[in-house]
Amino acid sequence: MSIQGYDFTVFDFETTGLDPEKDRVIEMAAIRVCDGKIVSEFSTLVNNGPISPKITEITGITNEELQYGMTERTAFQILNRYIGDNILVA
Repeated sequence: MSIQGYDFTVFDFETTGLDPEKDRVIEMAAIRVCDGKIVSEFSTLVNNGPISPKITEITGITNEELQYGMTERTAFQILNRYIGDNILVA
């Protein structure tokens, strides 16, 4: 299958774990693809720290870096606007 002619956004999150009740997003990224070509990128850290040394080991993200991240609410609002009505690919 060719991706020519399709517009979509690929996204990914880094989190503090896999439990949706207690774990939080610490990084989000998205790439917009139009007609088979990457046309834009979005990435931000989310200030949902502190995180454990194990999460730093897995993600490469440090507590110091998270201090400069956006609030979760702001990050999701920007991501939502970025995605618009595009097809999503995780």
